[in-house]
Amino acid sequence: MRVLLSAVVACALCVGGCASTTYRPFESRSDGIVNGKGGTQTVQEGMEVWNNGDPPRRYKVLGFIDDERPGDAKSMSRLFGDVIKQAREVGGQALIQVRSQSQVTGYQSTDSAPAQAYGGSTSPGMATAAAVPVRKHKAQFMVVRYLD
Repeated sequence: MRVLLSAVVACALCVGGCASTTYRPFESRSDGIVNGKGGTQTVQEGMEVWNNGDPPRRYKVLGFIDDERPGDAKSMSRLFGDVIKQAREVGGQALIQVRSQSQVTGYQSTDSAPAQAYGGSTSPGMATAAAVPVRKHKAQFMVVRYLD
């Protein structure tokens, strides 16, 4: 039973462990041109990422990137790289972060087991188990191209 449960958990983590970065073009009756007001930004891999406000200049909205991934450190370390790559492929020069949220979707635990050290003066003990939260992270970015 324990082997079956471990296999089910492993499969669920593999399926749920995939990142999804999807671009959707912006469509409008207007031209999609905005006169930005300003905000705060960082530069990630050579591209401006505006995370509070927008660029203080004219820009055209090209589309939106929706990203969903596990919230673990390894996956999150690739977030901006994946999103920036997608933005550059469609001609984007900057990103405006529209939203970012992370939630705990469950916990992954490890089993405890007896531990014994031989050859020393250590007495037998019990290894401890840990419950690690499993997170899901969702973010949305607006892809823009500067006009001036």
